[in-house]
Formats: sequence, C-alpha cells, structure tokens
Amino acid sequence: MAEVKPRIISLGHAVADRLVMSMDEAVEYFGYTSGPVKGIARNMKVSGKHWWCDPKHRYSVQELTEDYESGALALSCEAISNCLQGYDLNNIGTFIYVSCTKLLDLTPGMAFKIAGRLGMRSDVRMDEPSGLGCQGALPGLETAYAHLMTWGEPVLVIACEICSATCFYDAPQEDLGNTISNLLFSDGASAALIAMSDNPGLPAIVDFHRFFSTDGERLLGYDIQDGRKKVRLSRDVRTKVPPMVAKTVKTLLDRNHLTTEDIANWCVHNGGATILDEMALALGLNSRKHFQYSWETLEKYGNLSSATVGVVAQKMHADPATRHGWILGAAMGAGAGVGAALLRYG
Repeated sequence: MAEVKPRIISLGHAVADRLVMSMDEAVEYFGYTSGPVKGIARNMKVSGKHWWCDPKHRYSVQELTEDYESGALALSCEAISNCLQGYDLNNIGTFIYVSCTKLLDLTPGMAFKIAGRLGMRSDVRMDEPSGLGCQGALPGLETAYAHLMTWGEPVLVIACEICSATCFYDAPQEDLGNTISNLLFSDGASAALIAMSDNPGLPAIVDFHRFFSTDGERLLGYDIQDGRKKVRLSRDVRTKVPPMVAKTVKTLLDRNHLTTEDIANWCVHNGGATILDEMALALGLNSRKHFQYSWETLEKYGNLSSATVGVVAQKMHADPATRHGWILGAAMGAGAGVGAALLRYG
C-alpha cells in the first residue's frame, strides 16, 4: 500500500428535479424571442436545466428563504447519502457547508440543520464559509484539509447551490447578465469525504493556492434588488478571469516544481463554454481534451455554481483511465477570486 496521506475517500452529488427542461424549453419559458439571445442559448452547449425554485413564482423574501432551505436540505442530504454509501456518520469529526445562493444568513445555519437531519454526533465541528461564489468548493476542501490535519478525524464537505433562487423572471432579455444567468445555471449539491488513507487508488491532497483581484469586485457576484440576490455578470469575465486562473495555477505548479505537462487530469469549473475555451487558451491546453469532464458536466447540467467541481471530480474519478498521476482542480468565483488545488494518485 501507499503512504498514509489525506485523501478524498468518496464523492457524491445530487441535482434538482423539481423543474426540469431542455434549453429550448427554457428559452420559451422565459419568453426570450430575440435572435441574439437565442444564439447565446445555443452557444452555451447546455442540454438541460434543473431547478428547485420556480423562477415564474413571485416569491416573498420569506417564501424564497424557505424554498432555498427546503431545497438545500433535500439536495445536500441526497448528495451526502450518495457520497457516504453507508459510511458511519459517527466517524465524521467536522462538517462543512458551502453556499453562495442563500438569501439570508440563516441562524442556525444550514450545516447545523443538515447535521441534525442526518443525525450526526453532537460534538461534530461545523464550518459554513460563504460569499465565495462558484469557486467555493475548493476553499471548502482547503478548510476540510486543515480540519483533518488539525484533529485527525474524517471531514465531510458539501457545496450546495439553489441558483434558481436568484433568477429574475421579469427582467428584460436585454439585461444580458441576468439572461445568461437564467439560462446557464442549475441547482445541485456535491459532497466529498476526506480522511487519512493509504489507498493509492484515492487522490491524495497535496497543496492549495488562492488568488483574488482587487480590481475584479464588479466582475462577478450578486447585487441586491427588490430584497433578493441578482447576479452581477460583467462582459469582461471572459477576458479578465481566465488569465487569473492561469496565474493561480502557475503559482501552485511552480511551488511544487511542476508544469502543465505534468498534470494528468484537469478538474476545472465550467463557468460556461466560452470560459472553458478561454481558460484552456490561457493555460496552453486543448479545451475538449483536457477539460473533458467539465464539458460533460456543462452539457448535461449547465453551471451548478460551487457544486460543479465536485460533480466534475466524480465523473473523472469514475473513469479508471484517469486514476493516475497529478490532478489540478481550479475554479473561479465572486470578486473575482480563484481557488486551485493540487492532488495526486499513488
């Protein structure tokens, strides 16, 4: 067996099925009629939309918060069940919940409510980072790693997003940030269990790096409109964010005396078809070849925000041909910020 190291033991995900439709149906659902918007929808390469909330419903803030909570509970518990597959919850020492789509700072938080629903032990440590946007799963994994190395007990981390809670149905289709968000994002959750293990067939966690741009605050994030979160999505994301990803990845690789050629598997957030292509260009990679599982996830579900990377990782690990060598995980999010992780089989 290999050396005992902090490793990802198992992964699981769940996707909303309350409201499911094709991209063509979503365009019709929102009443988008302009040629340019229909062209944008086609170029997204997304086949299906998966929502928990109904964007047409005129929610009050209380109703939206309650629907977010019910969706987050349902999807998180399903993803965790798929991840653990009978693993004893009493072994888990820390539980981490990551989300950026909750409207209010719920107290007690979702980690508390999910732990209670699942019957976790009463002394489980909880953490609930927020405000990180689509990159949240990687800082979440970094926090999980820190807890594991500090306390020595297995850690469960979940990223759950109810993106439909941020849809604005009545906004004009010329509001392209909102229109793209309505069509691109879906709802889902992804969970990861990390623990010390000597199994070489499980990826060992090696290193992390983060980056944020003080000039990028208006690129990605949420504004508050009518008491609700509304996506802020600048046209400059496609040109400014991929170089940030490349810079973050290079710093992480340089610190570990590696180059992009040493990476066997890429697990990157699928911010959209254009973003995947621009990231590949910035990194000197082939988008369809190196980001295969990101593309598969995008085409099936769209962008699941912070839950995306976990779904990509699960798809990648399910393919026996990928279970070797170095893995590079990367995601961009609010701010604009970037999180990256380096892992290795063996």
